[in-house]
Amino acid sequence: MEIAAPTLPLSATSGDKDILRLQEWLVVRGIGVGENGNAAPGTAASVGIDGDFGPSTQAGCATFAAAAGLPSAAVNATFWQALTVGMATAFAFQSTCPNVGDAVIETARAHLVQRPLEARRFVDSELRGRDNSGPWVRAYCLGISDQWCQGAASQWVKQAFAALGRPLPFPLDGQGIAPLYVPSIVGSARRNNRLVSGASTTAVPAGSFFFVRGTINGQQSHVHVGVVISPIRPDGRFDTIEGNANTDGGQNGWEVCQRTRSRATCDFGVLA
Repeated sequence: MEIAAPTLPLSATSGDKDILRLQEWLVVRGIGVGENGNAAPGTAASVGIDGDFGPSTQAGCATFAAAAGLPSAAVNATFWQALTVGMATAFAFQSTCPNVGDAVIETARAHLVQRPLEARRFVDSELRGRDNSGPWVRAYCLGISDQWCQGAASQWVKQAFAALGRPLPFPLDGQGIAPLYVPSIVGSARRNNRLVSGASTTAVPAGSFFFVRGTINGQQSHVHVGVVISPIRPDGRFDTIEGNANTDGGQNGWEVCQRTRSRATCDFGVLA
């Protein structure tokens, strides 16, 4: 789990992997650890994630410590706990809502409020850093760096159903299912009679998955997923919480955010 501490305290003599984790966590918490103008914008090094516990990383630690009210900038157990508390809080959340839809929405909101982000940041109005990277991405994606919309949405749903003590209405992993691949989860919903076409008039309860239609390798498929958090309005619009998204409407985002989408572009996996 990404909240687990490396060998502490961290310093300039620590291993590169441990320093990289520290730098990633600082970046996702909005703290700069330096910039490398010579590195390509799509690399981790472009935002200072380079495994070097140099002056910029030390300054980032001091900035975080001051903001968190810590007595020192030493990267010890107290520092690490403060750095990772948002993820710990989100993953430990247990909804007390008895209704499936409400429990899913409440759990998604518990993650949203902690501002899960990729390990990227804006430098001179340009988004820099490696795509699909950082501790939140790996936590949602079974320890790997990958496109993470399905991993995030599945985590919220699994967490909600665990709190309810109820089995999932269709599998999100296991034999024959690619747990991070949206079309695979769509197939699971279809096999269990839980897939609702956006072109139909069938009611879709809040707390369902939405699956955005698109193409993969030239074939009609589904390319993105999130959670429906409102009733679908008469104009077909509905509100969502989704990962690997962004509020400007782009196709490949870097955060968990709330958006508004259209039923006409989606199908749905009904959970209630």
